Amino acid sequence: MSAHATAVSSRRTAADVAVQIVAQVANLVLGVVVTALIVRGLGTVRYGQWSTLLAIIELVGTIGNFGLENVAVRYATAEPEREDLWIGAVTTLRAALTVPVIVLYIVAVLVISRDQTMMIAGLVMTLLYLTGVWATLRVTFRLRVRNDIFVGFVLANSVLWTAAVIVITANGGGMVPLAIAFVTISVLVQGILGVFAFRAIRVRWRGTRALWPQLAKLSLLVGIGSTLTYAYGRVDQLLVFEFAPHATEVGLYAAMYKILDTAGFVPVAVMTTLFPIMSGLYPSQPIRLHKLIQLAIDYLTIVSLGGLAFTIAAAGAIVSLLFGPAYHDGIEALPVLMAAFVPICIGFVGGNMVLATGLQSRYIWYAVVGLLVNVALNVALIPVYGFMAAAWVTLATELIVVSLTLVTVLRKIEMRLSLSRIARSTAAAAVSAFVVWRLRDAGASIAWLLLAMAALYPALLIALRAIDLGELQDLIRGRKASASPVEG
Repeated sequence: MSAHATAVSSRRTAADVAVQIVAQVANLVLGVVVTALIVRGLGTVRYGQWSTLLAIIELVGTIGNFGLENVAVRYATAEPEREDLWIGAVTTLRAALTVPVIVLYIVAVLVISRDQTMMIAGLVMTLLYLTGVWATLRVTFRLRVRNDIFVGFVLANSVLWTAAVIVITANGGGMVPLAIAFVTISVLVQGILGVFAFRAIRVRWRGTRALWPQLAKLSLLVGIGSTLTYAYGRVDQLLVFEFAPHATEVGLYAAMYKILDTAGFVPVAVMTTLFPIMSGLYPSQPIRLHKLIQLAIDYLTIVSLGGLAFTIAAAGAIVSLLFGPAYHDGIEALPVLMAAFVPICIGFVGGNMVLATGLQSRYIWYAVVGLLVNVALNVALIPVYGFMAAAWVTLATELIVVSLTLVTVLRKIEMRLSLSRIARSTAAAAVSAFVVWRLRDAGASIAWLLLAMAALYPALLIALRAIDLGELQDLIRGRKASASPVEG
C-alpha cells in the first residue's frame, strides 16, 4: 500500500474521488434496479416495513459506531507512526460495543414489528452488526487515500445483492428471504474486505485497550452528534410508520426517500477522501484549507442543484420509471426531498469540519435543536397532512441544522464563503429545469429528458463560468510534508 494521507499527490486525491464516483454511479444503477424490484415485489405496505427495519438498523448502528472511524482517522493522521495501534484500538472498541448494540436493536425490532414476518426478517438482520466490526478496517484505505479499493467492495456487494434480489423476487420471495440474502452477502464481502485490510497494513492489537479512553472521550461527543444527526434525518420514516393516516403512505414515503438517500453517495465519496486532508490542513495552512472548503461546497452544490432541477421538472417520469403507477401518489414529495439534498451536501462539509476543528460540543446542541424541531413538527403534522408533512419537515430541519453548523465552522476558521459560483449554478439549474419541463409537457420520454439535462446543465455551467474543469487539480497543490496533505 502506498503513502499516508498526509503525503499523497493531487493526482491521487482527484483519482480517488473520481473512482469512487464512477463506482458509485454503477452502484446507483444497481440500486435503482434493486429498489424497483423490491418495491414492486413487496408492495407498498411490506416495502414500508422493510424500509422501517433498515432505518432501525442504521439508527442503532450509528449509536454503536459512535463516530469511532472519523476519530481514529483524525488521531492516526496526527500520529502516523502509531496508525497501526489506532486501527487496532478502534476495531477492538467497536467489537466491545457490538453486544449492547445487538440487544438494543432486538428490543427495537420486537417493539416496532407489526407481524411475525416483519419480526423474523428484523431478527435475521441482527447479524449485520457482526460485519460492522470488520467494516471498521476500512479506515486503512481512508488513511492511504485508497478509497477506490473500498468502493470496489461496495460495488461487489451491490452486484451480488442485485443478483439475489432478481432471483428472490422472480420466485415470489418476501421479506425473510431478502433479509437472509442481505446478511449472507454482507458477511461474505466484509470478511474479504478485512483480509485485504490486514494485507495492506500491520494492525497492532496488544496495548490497544489503553487507547480506548482517548478514543471514547472524543467519540462520545462525535457519536452523540452523529446519532442525533441521523435521528433527525431518519426519525421521520418511523413517525410516518406510526402516525400516517394510511398504511400505504409508509411505502410511498420510503420509496421517495430512497431516491434522496441514494443520491447521498456524492457527498460521501467527496468527503471520505477530503476529510483526512482537511484535518491535516487545520490549523497550520488556513489559506489552502479555505480554498479546499470553498471548492467542496461549490461543486457539491452544483451537483445537488442539478439533481433538484431535474426532479422538479421530471418527478412524474422518474417515479414511473423506478416504481410504477402504484407510487404516483408520492410524486409531490420527491422535489421537496431533493430540495433537502442541497443543504445535506453542504452539511457534509460542515459536519466533517466540526470534528477537525473541535466543535463537537456546539454541534450537539444544533443536532438536538434539529431533532426536537423534526419530532415536534412531524408528530403534529403527519396525522393531518400525511407523508407530505414529513418531506417538508425534512427540508426545514436540514436548513436549520446546516445553517447553524456552517456559520459556526466558518467563524471558527475565519473564512468568508463566496456565493458567486453558487448563484451562477442556481441560474444554470433554473434554466435547465425550465427546458426539461417544457420537453416533458411536449411528451418527451424520460430518456430524452435525461439527455437534455445531461447536455444543457454542464454547458450552462461552463458558459456562466460556474465550473472550471482544471480547477480541482490546480487547487490541491503543495509540498510533501507532514503538515501538507498533498504534493504537487
